[in-house]
Amino acid sequence: AKRLGTTIPANFIADMDGRVIDEPGPVPDEYQLLTYGGTRELGSHKSYGLSMFIDIMCSVLAGATPTGFSQRGPGNHFVAAYNIAAFTDVEEFKDHMDWYLAEMEATPPAPGYERVMTPGQEEEEMEAERSVKGIPLHTEVVAWFETICQELGVAFDAPEAAAKNP
Repeated sequence: AKRLGTTIPANFIADMDGRVIDEPGPVPDEYQLLTYGGTRELGSHKSYGLSMFIDIMCSVLAGATPTGFSQRGPGNHFVAAYNIAAFTDVEEFKDHMDWYLAEMEATPPAPGYERVMTPGQEEEEMEAERSVKGIPLHTEVVAWFETICQELGVAFDAPEAAAKNP
């Protein structure tokens, strides 16, 4: 958001003293990320426990500082693999998942929104689009590639899309 000069929503970050920035605006030079559900507007009354679980699995388990307790800690991930057959029939599970996702996507959207999207749907659609149109790069990223190629003595061929993505 800072690179693109876009506005971030209210209640998304806090200042360096921990005060929630409750007005939409540009990204300040210094800020702290709020935890998931960090304010009531972001669903703290519903997602506080989920937020803690995510932080435990992605940060504490990995030996890192949970979200919100340090300015910017390392990015961490939690990956788990489940044997679906240990819970239910795999084909039945797939059928139920297809039905569930179709029902979620068919849900009438909230006012002002075009549609309801499910996790991964946007990424899947973006992958399909970028497979055809290519990956847009910010001009600063293209400039960095050009600079590093010059430093390393590697030929640089600017992508066509670079001029179209400010």
